[in-house]
Amino acid sequence: MKDTLISKDLSIEGNVSSKGGVKLEGKINGDIDCMQLVVEQGGVINGQVTAEDVTVLGNVEGKIVAKEIRLHSTAVVNGDIFYEGISMEQGSRYEGNLKRTNKSQQQKRVAVGE
Repeated sequence: MKDTLISKDLSIEGNVSSKGGVKLEGKINGDIDCMQLVVEQGGVINGQVTAEDVTVLGNVEGKIVAKEIRLHSTAVVNGDIFYEGISMEQGSRYEGNLKRTNKSQQQKRVAVGE
């Protein structure tokens, strides 16, 4: 399955769901649920992120729930992060709480909307 590209000239109002990967260069005002997410530099999400694997080079304003998370040096995240594994490059900016968890806890949090 190919990744879905949301290009830099595209802005989405509403929730996004994909069974595959999403590469975000544009903007999403809403929640996103997918297998793999890459928020490119210049990409913006205003909403909750739920994915197996998340890489952030751009901006996320909202909670992230993922198995693996990578914040690159250009990343800006404002929101709580629930993770199994995380890496943060020097220079990345993060404001919120970090909570190490396991998959069953992540699914429970998403179901109850924490």
